[in-house]
Amino acid sequence: MTLPAQTQLSPVAVRDRLHFLDIVRGFAMLGIIMVNYFLIASSGAFASSSGETITQSLVHWFAEGKFYTLFSFLFGIGFIIFMNRAEARFESPRIVFVRRLVALFGFGLLHIAFIWSGDILTYYAVAGLLLLLFYKCRPATLLIWAVVLLLAYSLFSLSWMLQPTFLEGTDFAAEATNTSYLVSIGERFSEVKGMLSTSYTMLIPMLMMFLVGMYFVKKGLFHQMESKKKQWTRIWSIFTILFVAIQAFTIWNTWQGSSNEMSGFGAADLVSQVSGIVGSLFYMSSLALLFLYVGKLRPLLMLIGNVGRMSLTCYLLHSMIGTFLFFDYGLGLGKMLPPTGVASVGFGVFILLIVLSTVWMKYFKYGPVEWLWRKLTYGKMDGLRGGNASANRSVVR
Repeated sequence: MTLPAQTQLSPVAVRDRLHFLDIVRGFAMLGIIMVNYFLIASSGAFASSSGETITQSLVHWFAEGKFYTLFSFLFGIGFIIFMNRAEARFESPRIVFVRRLVALFGFGLLHIAFIWSGDILTYYAVAGLLLLLFYKCRPATLLIWAVVLLLAYSLFSLSWMLQPTFLEGTDFAAEATNTSYLVSIGERFSEVKGMLSTSYTMLIPMLMMFLVGMYFVKKGLFHQMESKKKQWTRIWSIFTILFVAIQAFTIWNTWQGSSNEMSGFGAADLVSQVSGIVGSLFYMSSLALLFLYVGKLRPLLMLIGNVGRMSLTCYLLHSMIGTFLFFDYGLGLGKMLPPTGVASVGFGVFILLIVLSTVWMKYFKYGPVEWLWRKLTYGKMDGLRGGNASANRSVVR
């Protein structure tokens, strides 16, 4: 059935984008790059010293587990925005959303096959299907379900039934030490089974953060943010206290050398997961305060937001760059650079992505992969060209 032109589904117009969410997404990309580059480089057994261990610890304490969680939060927000608009413009919005997830799953499979097995897109696509069960839920119901999922995850961890990391069963070293790119493709396919066996250790906390993101949207916290400064300040205060407390415990636990002993009882696993949730909301609310109170920073934040607008393209690109730099079939820097070098490369790649995305968005409306994703989702859409000067528009919605 063909719908009238005025009811045809179309992507969210650029002028209607929530710029703050793009900024958060772009900032989250920095954390994803740092964590992933340490994973990729560690496959090459990079050098370490007592001073360099501090760099690894900083990444572990302040980035690990927090930024994929922040992306999960943003995915839940994006789901509500997508469904609200699709419901108003299309008679079968759920089908269109499923089509969107199928395309995302396909991108994830290609990422695993040809770039790196440390993929997150396939998990988002699978967990995203479950959001259709919660779309009509009230905010309080979403929060209750999020707490239930956290408790369920805690029980799994405490009963030793799960190990809360999607890296379990994935041998990144096999990819890193293969001098042949074609051989590495075969290695990645062999790792898919291990990833599937531990997939629910990612899906449960991911779905939980999806629901928290949906809760924030349904409470209207991203609508007319200027009028909600007090609410954002309160949110930031709460999660700052929690973040400092949990980070202090984590650092103390590391210095005591008791993490391995605790993990046997699941306590360290649970703290790690809670740390990821609290950390992601602390970073997000901190950005909100900077966005709302420090006007001079907005131009810089908007540059980071360009990475957020092209987050799928930048995610795939960072993997391509990282595996080429660190794996043996590329430059093999994973065996040469110390951790500070890896961190420096991560920051350098993030700056490169800011430059590339800023230039690209001057001439085009979407990132290249984002445009393809929209094409696969909607079937028909307007052209790719036609950049816009987003920095000249009001950045508070």
